[in-house]
Amino acid sequence: MTDLQNNQREQHSRRREPITITINDVEFETADDDQDAASLVRLAGRDPREFDLFIVDEHGIETHVQDVQIVNLRDGGRFRTRRKVRFTIDGERHTSWDDDQTAAALLRLAGVDPTKYDLARVNAAGNPETFSGDQVVTIHDGDEFVTAKQAGPVA
Repeated sequence: MTDLQNNQREQHSRRREPITITINDVEFETADDDQDAASLVRLAGRDPREFDLFIVDEHGIETHVQDVQIVNLRDGGRFRTRRKVRFTIDGERHTSWDDDQTAAALLRLAGVDPTKYDLARVNAAGNPETFSGDQVVTIHDGDEFVTAKQAGPVA
């Protein structure tokens, strides 16, 4: 065996210092500095079939990572897991990792003008919850929304 091979084997066999990462605001230590995204989701106690991993940069911007993608970990790395929410608007299916959006954004997603329509969540009690404009809507998995033409001024 060459000196280079011996040196590489020795470096590989040395105990690595633990790396501290944060997932969903919880710190974890690991000695494995490269893991696939699904492994990190499981480390956080989540099921990768339901949750996806996002790398959070120093500005708070989240970047989605595919389950099979290898992530090179560094001390202080930050991650977030997110579950896609599934919902319908006027019977059309949609999914999003963003579970809170403005009514106007959801109306535009449905292809309608938010200045002329409101958004209503259909609920079991039969009393729709109506949202408009910049009002933030918290979306729950399975929500059903309909668009409703805004009433004009009364003469």
